[in-house]
Amino acid sequence: ANLLSFIIYYIAHNPNVKKKMLEEIDSIFQGDKMRPITKDDYYSLEYCEAIVKEAARILPIMHTFTRHLSKPSEIAGYQWPADTSFIINVKAIHNRVDYWKEPNKFNPDRWMDENFEPKKNSFIMFGGGLRSCPGRKLAMIEVVCLMALLYR
Repeated sequence: ANLLSFIIYYIAHNPNVKKKMLEEIDSIFQGDKMRPITKDDYYSLEYCEAIVKEAARILPIMHTFTRHLSKPSEIAGYQWPADTSFIINVKAIHNRVDYWKEPNKFNPDRWMDENFEPKKNSFIMFGGGLRSCPGRKLAMIEVVCLMALLYR
Protein backbone atom coordinates (compact mmCIF):
# COMPACT_ATOMS: atom_id res chain seq x y z
CA ALA A 1 0.00 0.00 0.00
CA ASN A 2 2.81 2.42 0.83
CA LEU A 3 4.63 1.69 -2.42
CA LEU A 4 1.45 2.27 -4.41
CA SER A 5 0.98 5.61 -2.63
CA PHE A 6 4.54 6.62 -3.55
CA ILE A 7 3.97 5.57 -7.16
CA ILE A 8 0.78 7.63 -7.43
CA TYR A 9 2.58 10.61 -5.85
CA TYR A 10 5.46 10.47 -8.33
CA ILE A 11 3.16 9.96 -11.31
CA ALA A 12 1.06 12.96 -10.22
CA HIS A 13 4.18 15.13 -9.88
CA ASN A 14 5.74 14.06 -13.18
CA PRO A 15 3.33 14.68 -16.08
CA ASN A 16 5.83 13.40 -18.67
CA VAL A 17 6.07 10.07 -16.81
CA LYS A 18 2.29 9.87 -16.59
CA LYS A 19 1.97 10.53 -20.32
CA LYS A 20 4.45 7.78 -21.23
CA MET A 21 2.79 5.35 -18.82
CA LEU A 22 -0.68 6.05 -20.25
CA GLU A 23 0.63 5.63 -23.80
CA GLU A 24 2.03 2.23 -22.85
CA ILE A 25 -1.20 1.14 -21.16
CA ASP A 26 -3.34 2.41 -24.08
CA SER A 27 -1.15 0.62 -26.62
CA ILE A 28 -1.68 -2.67 -24.78
CA PHE A 29 -5.36 -2.45 -23.83
CA GLN A 30 -6.58 -0.38 -26.81
CA GLY A 31 -9.17 1.39 -24.66
CA ASP A 32 -10.76 -1.86 -23.39
CA LYS A 33 -11.33 -1.15 -19.71
CA MET A 34 -12.92 -4.52 -18.91
CA ARG A 35 -10.54 -7.08 -20.42
CA PRO A 36 -8.61 -9.04 -17.80
CA ILE A 37 -4.86 -8.56 -17.73
CA THR A 38 -2.99 -11.48 -19.26
CA LYS A 39 0.55 -12.74 -18.72
CA ASP A 40 1.56 -11.20 -22.06
CA ASP A 41 0.06 -7.86 -20.98
CA TYR A 42 2.11 -7.94 -17.79
CA TYR A 43 5.36 -8.59 -19.67
CA SER A 44 4.50 -5.70 -22.03
CA LEU A 45 4.08 -3.20 -19.17
CA GLU A 46 7.80 -2.43 -19.07
CA TYR A 47 7.49 1.28 -18.34
CA CYS A 48 5.05 0.58 -15.51
CA GLU A 49 7.62 -1.79 -14.01
CA ALA A 50 10.30 0.89 -14.41
CA ILE A 51 8.08 3.33 -12.47
CA VAL A 52 7.68 0.77 -9.67
CA LYS A 53 11.42 0.16 -9.45
CA GLU A 54 12.24 3.87 -9.50
CA ALA A 55 9.70 4.70 -6.79
CA ALA A 56 11.05 1.83 -4.67
CA ARG A 57 14.61 3.03 -5.26
CA ILE A 58 13.91 6.56 -4.07
CA LEU A 59 11.53 5.66 -1.23
CA PRO A 60 12.24 2.07 -0.21
CA ILE A 61 9.51 0.40 1.80
CA MET A 62 12.12 -1.19 4.03
CA HIS A 63 14.75 1.43 4.90
CA THR A 64 17.02 -0.96 6.77
CA PHE A 65 17.46 -4.66 7.38
CA THR A 66 19.92 -6.68 9.40
CA ARG A 67 22.33 -9.50 8.67
CA HIS A 68 24.02 -11.62 11.30
CA LEU A 69 27.28 -13.55 10.98
CA SER A 70 27.16 -17.08 12.33
CA LYS A 71 30.90 -17.62 11.73
CA PRO A 72 33.92 -15.32 11.39
CA SER A 73 34.03 -13.69 7.94
CA GLU A 74 35.98 -11.20 5.87
CA ILE A 75 33.80 -8.40 4.52
CA ALA A 76 35.11 -5.27 2.78
CA GLY A 77 38.67 -6.24 3.68
CA TYR A 78 37.96 -6.48 7.41
CA GLN A 79 37.80 -9.56 9.62
CA TRP A 80 34.53 -9.81 11.54
CA PRO A 81 33.98 -12.22 14.44
CA ALA A 82 31.02 -14.59 14.66
CA ASP A 83 27.86 -13.06 16.17
CA THR A 84 28.47 -9.70 14.50
CA SER A 85 25.28 -7.99 13.30
CA PHE A 86 25.14 -5.52 10.43
CA ILE A 87 22.41 -3.00 9.74
CA ILE A 88 22.05 -2.43 6.00
CA ASN A 89 20.86 1.09 5.15
CA VAL A 90 18.84 0.53 1.96
CA LYS A 91 17.92 4.19 1.45
CA ALA A 92 21.59 5.23 1.58
CA ILE A 93 22.57 2.54 -0.93
CA HIS A 94 19.73 3.48 -3.30
CA ASN A 95 20.77 7.13 -3.23
CA ARG A 96 24.57 6.88 -3.61
CA VAL A 97 25.98 9.19 -6.24
CA ASP A 98 28.63 6.65 -7.23
CA TYR A 99 25.91 4.04 -7.95
CA TRP A 100 23.18 6.22 -9.48
CA LYS A 101 23.29 9.17 -11.86
CA GLU A 102 21.19 11.94 -10.28
CA PRO A 103 20.06 9.69 -7.43
CA ASN A 104 17.48 12.11 -6.02
CA LYS A 105 15.72 12.56 -9.35
CA PHE A 106 12.69 10.39 -10.14
CA ASN A 107 13.68 8.97 -13.51
CA PRO A 108 11.99 5.69 -14.57
CA ASP A 109 13.67 6.03 -17.98
CA ARG A 110 16.96 4.89 -16.42
CA TRP A 111 15.41 1.39 -16.20
CA MET A 112 14.36 1.42 -19.88
CA ASP A 113 17.87 1.45 -21.36
CA GLU A 114 18.50 -2.14 -22.44
CA ASN A 115 22.17 -1.79 -21.46
CA PHE A 116 21.30 -0.56 -17.96
CA GLU A 117 22.06 -2.91 -15.12
CA PRO A 118 22.37 -1.56 -11.56
CA LYS A 119 25.77 -2.12 -9.99
CA LYS A 120 25.87 -5.28 -7.88
CA ASN A 121 24.01 -4.80 -4.58
CA SER A 122 23.09 -1.20 -5.43
CA PHE A 123 19.37 -1.97 -5.82
CA ILE A 124 17.95 -4.13 -3.06
CA MET A 125 14.21 -3.54 -3.33
CA PHE A 126 13.50 -7.04 -2.02
CA GLY A 127 16.66 -7.63 0.00
CA GLY A 128 19.37 -9.76 -1.48
CA GLY A 129 21.20 -13.03 -1.54
CA LEU A 130 19.75 -16.18 -0.05
CA ARG A 131 17.36 -14.19 2.09
CA SER A 132 15.75 -12.07 -0.59
CA CYS A 133 11.98 -11.85 -0.43
CA PRO A 134 10.37 -15.08 -1.67
CA GLY A 135 7.32 -13.12 -2.81
CA ARG A 136 9.23 -10.56 -4.91
CA LYS A 137 7.89 -11.74 -8.27
CA LEU A 138 4.30 -11.89 -7.04
CA ALA A 139 4.64 -8.45 -5.45
CA MET A 140 5.93 -6.93 -8.69
CA ILE A 141 3.13 -8.55 -10.71
CA GLU A 142 0.52 -7.25 -8.26
CA VAL A 143 1.80 -3.67 -8.22
CA VAL A 144 2.30 -3.40 -11.99
CA CYS A 145 -1.13 -4.91 -12.73
CA LEU A 146 -2.79 -2.67 -10.13
CA MET A 147 -1.21 0.36 -11.80
CA ALA A 148 -2.58 -0.78 -15.16
CA LEU A 149 -6.05 -1.29 -13.67
CA LEU A 150 -6.03 2.11 -11.96
CA TYR A 151 -4.79 4.12 -14.90
CA ARG A 152 -6.39 2.42 -17.89
